[in-house]
Amino acid sequence: MGTRRGEASPAAGPGPGGGRLPAARAAIGGLVAVLVVALGELPDLAARAGVAGGLLAWVAGGTALLKWAGRFSRRGFAVGLLLIGDMVAAALATWATGGIAAPSLLLIALPVLAGGLLFQCRIGLLLGALAGALCVLLGARTMGPPGPLLARSIAYHGGAFIAVGLGAGLLGRRMAASLSEAAETRRQLEEVRLSTERILENLACGLIAVDADGRPGTVNPAARRLLGLAADDPSGAFQREGRHAPLRDLMRAGLEETAEGSERELELSGPGGRKFPAWVKVAPVTDAAGTLHGLVALFWDLTERKHLEEAARRGERLAAIGELSAGLAHEIRNSLKPITGCIELLGRQGLLDERARPMVEVITREAESLEAFLSQFLALARDKSLKLVQVDLEELIGTEARALSLGAQAQAGAVVVGGEHGLRVMGDPDWLRLVFRNLILNGLEANPGGRVTVNLAAARLDGRPAVRARIADEGPGFGAGGFLEALKPFETGKPAGTGLGLPIALRGVQAHEGRLYLDEREPRGAALVVELPIDGPQRAGGRVAA
Repeated sequence: MGTRRGEASPAAGPGPGGGRLPAARAAIGGLVAVLVVALGELPDLAARAGVAGGLLAWVAGGTALLKWAGRFSRRGFAVGLLLIGDMVAAALATWATGGIAAPSLLLIALPVLAGGLLFQCRIGLLLGALAGALCVLLGARTMGPPGPLLARSIAYHGGAFIAVGLGAGLLGRRMAASLSEAAETRRQLEEVRLSTERILENLACGLIAVDADGRPGTVNPAARRLLGLAADDPSGAFQREGRHAPLRDLMRAGLEETAEGSERELELSGPGGRKFPAWVKVAPVTDAAGTLHGLVALFWDLTERKHLEEAARRGERLAAIGELSAGLAHEIRNSLKPITGCIELLGRQGLLDERARPMVEVITREAESLEAFLSQFLALARDKSLKLVQVDLEELIGTEARALSLGAQAQAGAVVVGGEHGLRVMGDPDWLRLVFRNLILNGLEANPGGRVTVNLAAARLDGRPAVRARIADEGPGFGAGGFLEALKPFETGKPAGTGLGLPIALRGVQAHEGRLYLDEREPRGAALVVELPIDGPQRAGGRVAA
């Protein structure tokens, strides 16, 4: 006796087919047994007691049948058989108490009603028809030969039982639909509850919800973490501890105003009394009629944001200082040119005394040194747009190497360029010339009179084809942490150094989306490695920011 799609099974849950049906059968069976013994028309008391005993035995056996069927998931089939058996037992009780004319005939309607409610229309009609057939047997047994009175009685009772079965089936269908809708509603509510809980648990900001009287109801994990509230009683700790008074006062004011809400910055207390700035937003919770039901407060820790804002302001100040410094350096360098030009002109025209020549040489040398420093400073401080062309690195580095090896600053050091030939990259030749000039010059100054070796090779950089240039010298090297310090502007260990050579080289390499690093495997001296992508920088415009 299965159920159709959408119909409730009598085995589902603690409904009539579950724990309530045995209790109802036991109560009705006991009452009927008493009626059979007290009001039965059988002349012998022992016979009436036997019928009553049989009825109680059937009730007990039916309960055992239900329990047995429940173990094998056959409760629905067992309930159907039980209802038929109950109908037969009710007919026997009716036969013992007076037949079709006895008031106990109505007991037959109970299984019909239960079957219709549990199994709906088809089973209700079937049980109603069976009840009508039992009426025929009872009528024939108690009212003698067929006649008009018997026919009317059978028709009346049979029709009544069929009507009860049909009505109970329709009612059962409505009940099944209502139960299905209720189950779906419960499922949806559970999903909403779980979704709401997951949202609250994963909110990065703190959330505290209070009712209309100001009693906290919901405190999410972020609020507990930010405010240092105990997990077992967060709302109680929030109400008791005085360090949370600013937030409580703001929420109380929001309840009293019942406006659209407010937001402001507050200083809140976290775990261990740590103070932190927070942005707090409170909003009332109202229904469609505008009735206030509570208030929700959201707050964010602004500590990191404050640090970022301070860093941005510091960066803006440094940028302004850098721009001013670049302007001053430019003007000073422009003023140096006429000074050095006039001194050279005085020397050529013989207008200077011989005693003044040493001082003029000092002035000229220091002016040239100052102009070189200012040129490097401007290269580091100013923005520069890359002018990308195909650059033969062997030719570019060779030209710079020959010029530096013959210069006075190199102290007659030797520069050797080798490795693979014909390696070209897309780059800005002026920037690349600065990069390799500074790296080679650093190597020559690190070991005066020694040798600097530049080796070129094909490589890969972040999956892109690249060229690797390794510049190695025979000097003392950088030492522990020395290379990272040397990359900072104005950090130098040379008496006459400016501390701008390596920072300028690093900036030029980064402008080309390359990489500059120290090869720590070099046993002697220092070896700097430059890796440049062959296809050049991919950033739009190829612009270098200061």
